[in-house]
Amino acid sequence: MISGDRMLAYFGGFVLGMLLVSFIMLRREAKESAEADPWQDHNIAMLEAGAEPLPESVPDSLKGGQILDFGFLPDRDNAGQRVWLLRFKDSYPNVRLVQDVESGEVEIMAADQIKVFLGDGQDVTGLKPMLDELELRLRMFNRKEKLAVVGVLHTGIGAVPETLAAIKKWPELFLSAEPDWIVFKGE
Repeated sequence: MISGDRMLAYFGGFVLGMLLVSFIMLRREAKESAEADPWQDHNIAMLEAGAEPLPESVPDSLKGGQILDFGFLPDRDNAGQRVWLLRFKDSYPNVRLVQDVESGEVEIMAADQIKVFLGDGQDVTGLKPMLDELELRLRMFNRKEKLAVVGVLHTGIGAVPETLAAIKKWPELFLSAEPDWIVFKGE
């Protein structure tokens, strides 16, 4: 049987250990919260380099993204659209946000892929010549829905529209192609 003194020593050691671990964790948390957020620092640097801030109408969940690139399409002098490329730590990593300069309307889509709806009698294997010639990658397909998700030509702000324009050379392969829209619940 364990004596009372031994039990008191074990209990005292347990309490001291818990206090020590708690102190270490609190200190680490305080240090991490005091450090600058590199994503926020990056966005500030992008804004200072000429990127515009995200539109106010953008859902709050997008405002935490890291701005990878910003620009105007077709160009700054004839701007029809403002385009931001964003990256996120969680959820969908690469997002393309497009704002119409005149109307202010915002569209949100994947920055690195498009959706291709296959034509009647077409199978995803029929896309191979197009994919090979354009050096595109098939990311996912759903035979039941006749849907193929295809990567884009490059990583720039014009990648999605340029990829959609490039695949028009093969109209017999698909019914339609569109950006991979990101829709937020409640909109």
